[in-house]
Amino acid sequence: MGNMNGKALLGLVAIGIVVLLGFLAYRLLLVELITRLSDR
Repeated sequence: MGNMNGKALLGLVAIGIVVLLGFLAYRLLLVELITRLSDR
């Protein structure tokens, strides 16, 4: 039972990290795009 809880927690943490990284990458891409557009 404890092992399953640990795996579930690890899965949630992994998903959270992936979501966070995706969000950060999206923000960086958006900023890059906006700066390029405003440079022209």
